[in-house]
Amino acid sequence: MIYLITFLWWTAATLPPLSQEILTPFQILDRIDRNMVFKTAYSEIDMVMTIDNRTLSKTMTSYADGNEKSFIEFLSPARDKGTKILKTDGVIRVYYPSAERVMRLSGHMLRQSLMGSDFSFEDMTERATRMREEYTGERLADDVLDGRPCHVLLLTARDEKKTYYQRKIWVDRERFLGLQEELYARSGKLLKVLTVDEVGEIRGRFYPLRITMADKLRGNTRTEMIIRKIEFDIAIPPDTFSERNLLKK
Repeated sequence: MIYLITFLWWTAATLPPLSQEILTPFQILDRIDRNMVFKTAYSEIDMVMTIDNRTLSKTMTSYADGNEKSFIEFLSPARDKGTKILKTDGVIRVYYPSAERVMRLSGHMLRQSLMGSDFSFEDMTERATRMREEYTGERLADDVLDGRPCHVLLLTARDEKKTYYQRKIWVDRERFLGLQEELYARSGKLLKVLTVDEVGEIRGRFYPLRITMADKLRGNTRTEMIIRKIEFDIAIPPDTFSERNLLKK
């Protein structure tokens, strides 16, 4: 997934010439990948869901090995404690402690809400390496988002049945970090908006520390993911990304 509502928009003519190099849409996405790349990572995350005037918070830990493997465990609230999510090679398995069973999610099930949030399980399976295969890309006029000059990309799915048929992405021209992404159905209906609300510099790289997803079909709702702690290139036990670890108590 590319971690990315409307602020003051300017025309491309008002943007400072940060670089004379003309990049294609996928060269820009490659630059994002290089900025975000890591071997392994551990993070502690708060997920704050707001629906109308009600707010619900969940906490979790996450281990990741590149973009292909991740293991999430929910710590709170009590009813979610012990729920675990394993992603390996685009396949998601969820362990529900109340049922003491592992469920493998596939097909339309991936479109379900992730723990009641504005994110779906399908959002977790997005891989930048597949963008070239699944989408065509074009550059729109550069813009300014919250004071940051941005490249603006429009990706269109090759498969008309793709959940997100079009993706409009604002990329910080200086830091090569996705700042906002609008996700559209084939009909042109806006489905979701993902924004990066806080950016930190960690070991010389820029990284999103707070992101918000708003599901426009659900109405007055949003979900914030707040990274409280993150460590890169750490040693992870080899059985972390295994179904056995899902069942471990």
